[in-house]
Amino acid sequence: MSRSLRTIVVLAAVSLIAATADAPDPVGRTAVPAVAAAPRAVAELQYDPQFILEAVANRMGVTLRPDVPPPVIRLESRTPLERLQAAAERQWGFRPEVFTTMYATATNEVYLIDEARLYKRYGYTLDDSLAHELVHYIQARYLGDRFTIEWSEAEAVAIQRWFRRQFLTPRLVAVKPPRVTLAP
Repeated sequence: MSRSLRTIVVLAAVSLIAATADAPDPVGRTAVPAVAAAPRAVAELQYDPQFILEAVANRMGVTLRPDVPPPVIRLESRTPLERLQAAAERQWGFRPEVFTTMYATATNEVYLIDEARLYKRYGYTLDDSLAHELVHYIQARYLGDRFTIEWSEAEAVAIQRWFRRQFLTPRLVAVKPPRVTLAP
């Protein structure tokens, strides 16, 4: 996918989420809100990030190597918007006005929206969103992908759906989620 097309897709996705949210406030939040708002419920990972990474790598036929560091996971509820904006500007050439989910190649970080009501509303989970971004991590770090073709995003969506069906659909879950602990 070309950089401009990817930018349009990202902006469209962010706009769709913001437009369909029930609350009048924006989806993302700044590091210091102008008016104190009630805290939003955050989504929690059901699986350990390492488990998700291993499942995604296995599905992609990639063997993880200890010399390739895994990405740092940055959750919206714990990350200033400015940090995401700096990473996005470096990668996409613009600063999003709201928090978005992305894999930042230059800093090897995964940024995730963790607002629980959005996941509930659309039937996704924080886990399958992380799986999607970990596909991009593997594409970049292991397969040398520069995200210049549309296949990169299509593959990430396909593996995200596979992960959801394989590990998160109640009637199909075969693996009990391990306890998850994320660093602050």
